[in-house]
Amino acid sequence: MDNPQRKQCGRPDCKRAFNAERGREWQRVYRATHGQWYRLVNYAEQQREYNRQRRQELGHWRKRYPERAAAYDARRRALVSQARTDEVFSPLDVHTRDNWTCQLCLKPIDQGIAWPDPMSPSVDHIIPLSKGGAHALSNVQSAHLGCNSSKSNRDLVDTVMRIGPANR
Repeated sequence: MDNPQRKQCGRPDCKRAFNAERGREWQRVYRATHGQWYRLVNYAEQQREYNRQRRQELGHWRKRYPERAAAYDARRRALVSQARTDEVFSPLDVHTRDNWTCQLCLKPIDQGIAWPDPMSPSVDHIIPLSKGGAHALSNVQSAHLGCNSSKSNRDLVDTVMRIGPANR
Protein backbone atom coordinates (compact mmCIF):
# COMPACT_ATOMS: atom_id res chain seq x y z
CA MET A 1 0.00 0.00 0.00
CA ASP A 2 1.50 3.27 -1.13
CA ASN A 3 -0.81 5.58 0.79
CA PRO A 4 -0.62 5.10 4.60
CA GLN A 5 -4.14 6.53 5.05
CA ARG A 6 -5.84 3.90 2.87
CA LYS A 7 -7.73 1.25 4.78
CA GLN A 8 -7.51 -1.44 2.11
CA CYS A 9 -5.03 -2.37 -0.56
CA GLY A 10 -7.18 -1.98 -3.69
CA ARG A 11 -7.52 -5.59 -4.83
CA PRO A 12 -11.15 -6.46 -5.72
CA ASP A 13 -11.52 -9.10 -3.00
CA CYS A 14 -10.00 -6.74 -0.44
CA LYS A 15 -12.40 -3.94 -1.49
CA ARG A 16 -15.39 -6.28 -1.20
CA ALA A 17 -14.34 -7.38 2.29
CA PHE A 18 -13.75 -3.79 3.37
CA ASN A 19 -17.15 -2.60 2.04
CA ALA A 20 -18.95 -5.58 3.60
CA GLU A 21 -17.44 -4.85 6.98
CA ARG A 22 -18.29 -1.17 6.60
CA GLY A 23 -21.93 -2.11 5.85
CA ARG A 24 -22.09 -4.45 8.84
CA GLU A 25 -20.71 -1.72 11.11
CA TRP A 26 -23.31 0.73 9.80
CA GLN A 27 -26.07 -1.83 10.51
CA ARG A 28 -24.75 -2.31 14.09
CA VAL A 29 -24.77 1.44 14.70
CA TYR A 30 -28.27 1.74 13.21
CA ARG A 31 -29.58 -1.06 15.43
CA ALA A 32 -27.98 0.48 18.53
CA THR A 33 -29.58 3.84 17.70
CA HIS A 34 -33.05 2.71 16.54
CA GLY A 35 -33.51 -0.59 18.36
CA GLN A 36 -34.05 -2.62 15.18
CA TRP A 37 -32.22 -3.66 12.05
CA TYR A 38 -32.42 -1.35 9.05
CA ARG A 39 -34.87 -2.46 6.33
CA LEU A 40 -36.37 -0.61 3.38
CA VAL A 41 -39.77 -0.86 5.09
CA ASN A 42 -38.34 1.13 7.98
CA TYR A 43 -37.08 3.75 5.55
CA ALA A 44 -40.54 4.22 3.99
CA GLU A 45 -42.13 4.57 7.43
CA GLN A 46 -39.47 7.06 8.50
CA GLN A 47 -39.94 9.05 5.30
CA ARG A 48 -43.72 9.22 5.79
CA GLU A 49 -43.23 10.36 9.39
CA TYR A 50 -40.71 12.99 8.30
CA ASN A 51 -43.12 14.29 5.63
CA ARG A 52 -45.97 14.42 8.17
CA GLN A 53 -43.85 16.42 10.63
CA ARG A 54 -42.64 18.73 7.88
CA ARG A 55 -46.20 19.46 6.73
CA GLN A 56 -47.21 20.20 10.32
CA GLU A 57 -44.26 22.53 10.88
CA LEU A 58 -44.53 24.39 7.59
CA GLY A 59 -48.31 24.49 7.21
CA HIS A 60 -50.33 24.91 4.03
CA TRP A 61 -48.76 26.76 1.11
CA ARG A 62 -51.50 29.40 1.30
CA LYS A 63 -50.35 30.34 4.81
CA ARG A 64 -46.67 30.39 3.84
CA TYR A 65 -47.17 32.42 0.66
CA PRO A 66 -50.26 34.60 1.16
CA GLU A 67 -49.35 36.91 -1.73
CA ARG A 68 -49.14 33.96 -4.14
CA ALA A 69 -52.43 32.60 -2.83
CA ALA A 70 -54.09 35.99 -3.33
CA ALA A 71 -52.71 36.21 -6.88
CA TYR A 72 -53.94 32.68 -7.64
CA ASP A 73 -57.42 33.50 -6.30
CA ALA A 74 -57.53 36.75 -8.26
CA ARG A 75 -56.63 34.95 -11.51
CA ARG A 76 -59.33 32.34 -10.89
CA ARG A 77 -61.98 34.96 -10.05
CA ALA A 78 -61.08 36.91 -13.19
CA LEU A 79 -61.33 33.77 -15.28
CA VAL A 80 -64.74 32.86 -13.89
CA SER A 81 -66.05 36.42 -14.07
CA GLN A 82 -65.03 36.76 -17.72
CA ALA A 83 -66.76 33.50 -18.56
CA ARG A 84 -70.34 33.75 -19.67
CA THR A 85 -72.57 32.70 -16.79
CA ASP A 86 -75.88 31.74 -18.33
CA GLU A 87 -77.44 30.06 -15.32
CA VAL A 88 -76.89 29.31 -11.65
CA PHE A 89 -76.32 25.70 -10.67
CA SER A 90 -74.57 23.69 -7.98
CA PRO A 91 -72.15 20.79 -8.35
CA LEU A 92 -74.83 18.50 -6.91
CA ASP A 93 -77.09 19.37 -9.87
CA VAL A 94 -74.34 18.34 -12.30
CA HIS A 95 -73.54 15.07 -10.51
CA THR A 96 -77.22 14.14 -10.24
CA ARG A 97 -77.76 14.86 -13.94
CA ASP A 98 -74.78 12.65 -14.86
CA ASN A 99 -75.83 9.84 -12.43
CA TRP A 100 -72.60 10.23 -10.44
CA THR A 101 -70.57 8.87 -13.36
CA CYS A 102 -67.27 10.38 -14.48
CA GLN A 103 -67.77 11.55 -18.05
CA LEU A 104 -64.04 11.27 -18.78
CA CYS A 105 -63.32 7.68 -17.66
CA LEU A 106 -66.98 6.48 -17.44
CA LYS A 107 -66.44 4.97 -13.97
CA PRO A 108 -68.80 5.65 -11.04
CA ILE A 109 -68.03 8.51 -8.63
CA ASP A 110 -68.28 7.73 -4.92
CA GLN A 111 -70.18 10.51 -3.12
CA GLY A 112 -68.47 9.75 0.19
CA ILE A 113 -64.93 10.50 -0.97
CA ALA A 114 -63.80 14.02 -0.08
CA TRP A 115 -61.31 16.38 -1.70
CA PRO A 116 -58.27 16.09 -2.25
CA ASP A 117 -58.63 12.39 -3.09
CA PRO A 118 -58.16 11.83 -6.84
CA MET A 119 -61.40 9.83 -6.93
CA SER A 120 -63.44 12.63 -5.31
CA PRO A 121 -66.15 14.32 -7.39
CA SER A 122 -65.43 17.52 -9.30
CA VAL A 123 -67.12 19.57 -11.99
CA ASP A 124 -65.29 19.71 -15.33
CA HIS A 125 -65.84 22.37 -18.00
CA ILE A 126 -66.13 20.67 -21.40
CA ILE A 127 -64.83 23.77 -23.17
CA PRO A 128 -62.43 25.22 -20.57
CA LEU A 129 -63.05 28.69 -19.19
CA SER A 130 -59.54 29.63 -20.28
CA LYS A 131 -60.53 28.92 -23.88
CA GLY A 132 -63.75 30.94 -23.77
CA GLY A 133 -66.16 28.29 -22.52
CA ALA A 134 -69.30 29.31 -20.64
CA HIS A 135 -69.92 28.55 -16.98
CA ALA A 136 -73.26 26.96 -17.83
CA LEU A 137 -74.95 23.66 -17.12
CA SER A 138 -74.63 22.70 -20.78
CA ASN A 139 -70.82 23.14 -20.62
CA VAL A 140 -70.09 21.18 -17.42
CA GLN A 141 -69.89 17.49 -16.61
CA SER A 142 -69.12 15.25 -13.67
CA ALA A 143 -65.57 13.99 -13.33
CA HIS A 144 -63.19 12.52 -10.81
CA LEU A 145 -60.75 15.11 -9.52
CA GLY A 146 -57.83 13.10 -10.91
CA CYS A 147 -59.44 12.77 -14.35
CA ASN A 148 -60.28 16.49 -14.37
CA SER A 149 -56.74 17.42 -13.35
CA SER A 150 -55.17 15.23 -16.02
CA LYS A 151 -57.48 16.75 -18.63
CA SER A 152 -56.18 20.18 -17.59
CA ASN A 153 -57.38 22.96 -19.90
CA ARG A 154 -57.73 20.79 -23.00
CA ASP A 155 -61.19 20.50 -24.44
CA LEU A 156 -62.89 17.13 -24.81
CA VAL A 157 -61.80 16.61 -28.43
CA ASP A 158 -58.12 17.07 -27.50
CA THR A 159 -58.54 14.72 -24.55
CA VAL A 160 -60.18 11.97 -26.62
CA MET A 161 -57.44 12.31 -29.24
CA ARG A 162 -54.77 12.02 -26.52
CA ILE A 163 -56.37 9.16 -24.56
CA GLY A 164 -57.87 7.38 -27.55
CA PRO A 165 -61.45 6.14 -27.90
CA ALA A 166 -60.46 2.53 -27.11
CA ASN A 167 -59.36 3.48 -23.56
CA ARG A 168 -62.59 5.24 -22.65
